[in-house]
Amino acid sequence: MSILESFRVAWVALLSNKVRALLTMLGIIIGVGAVVGMLAIGNGLSNYIEGEFNKMGVGVFYIMPQVDSTATDVDIAPRLTAEDAEAILRPGVAPAVTGVVVEYQNTAVAGGGGDRYYYPVKGITPSHFSVAAHELAAGRFYTPEDEQERARVAVIGYEVAETLYGSIGNALGQRMTLDGVSFDVVGVIATEPSMVSNDFDSPGETVYVPYQTARSRLFRNQVSTRVDVDQITVQARSVDEVNPAIEQVTALLRERHRLTYQPNDFRIDNPEEDAANAQATIIGLKVFLGIIAGISLLVGGIGIMNIMLVSVTQRTREIGLRKAVGARPRDILQQFLIEAILLCFLGGAFGVLLGYGMSFAGTFVLEEVFRAEGSRATVSANAIILATTISTAIGVGFGFFPALRAARLNPIQALRSE
Repeated sequence: MSILESFRVAWVALLSNKVRALLTMLGIIIGVGAVVGMLAIGNGLSNYIEGEFNKMGVGVFYIMPQVDSTATDVDIAPRLTAEDAEAILRPGVAPAVTGVVVEYQNTAVAGGGGDRYYYPVKGITPSHFSVAAHELAAGRFYTPEDEQERARVAVIGYEVAETLYGSIGNALGQRMTLDGVSFDVVGVIATEPSMVSNDFDSPGETVYVPYQTARSRLFRNQVSTRVDVDQITVQARSVDEVNPAIEQVTALLRERHRLTYQPNDFRIDNPEEDAANAQATIIGLKVFLGIIAGISLLVGGIGIMNIMLVSVTQRTREIGLRKAVGARPRDILQQFLIEAILLCFLGGAFGVLLGYGMSFAGTFVLEEVFRAEGSRATVSANAIILATTISTAIGVGFGFFPALRAARLNPIQALRSE
């Protein structure tokens, strides 16, 4: 019997028992659907997390004036200054570094001619706007000249503009006060908050002013000779050079702070490590869901084997008749094996469709419910190939024993069976 004829016979056998065939394929459908949907949603989450960390800047790390909490045996106070940031940028000191941002943050009472509100205020150097890749809704960012001249200019978030002035367009060029000090609004930021930032870091609800202006006019009584910055953002030449940059900056700061055996009087945070940990969590979730899907596929395979054994029992006389008219054992083996493979292949095909449905549902939940923009679940070609390969392999693995049993039936005994 040719392979095409075996497929035709297997197809007729499935159509004659549609409900049984569908129930038999159910485990394969669920398992394959879970694999395809899980991989698609995992890809969407990975892309979303990568995008959120990129909002913080590509190839950056942060230095903060904090002492390691575990270093309790040494009496040491935090230290970090704007002069440290200037030292990092000196030629040859930290070759892997291309940019530095100095930041001091606090809250202030903001007014725009009407009601007043508390808002986070960041005194920050102009390089921040290029490192963090902010989007402008109107106006401009303040310049290095504004920083040097300690100009009273402000760039505000879009929510601040809408609250104080009614709209983004109305805010531009207006005068606002911060703790009674007047500033000119020169720009409005449209950047949305990142998932990995806290409320204080939400660009839409923040007022940005030049660092020197904040230090000398707003918060001059709150800085000290040891700490006059809340954070220094350092940008490496590339993502691959972040770790060398951290090593260079650490060595420089320890030398400047005259630290020998003492622990660091500053802390360095690397967002790339946080991103890697988040991605590792997603991979772990994928593995866990993959195990569950694998169990479903195993149960589906056992169901295939069980149904094929029942089919062999029900069609014993048919097998005996085929052998009596010249069918070889390998023809019988081929027929039942192809029937099992066809069951699993069809189950895999329906499972892929189920996976697409799960990916659409996952995208809706992530983007509409959790507002995770950019987390669209995408079904890759690799996922489809993997799913169909697994389902076909299950057909071969779990269908071989029933097919072999059918091929070994004695034709005389098979013809005598009722």
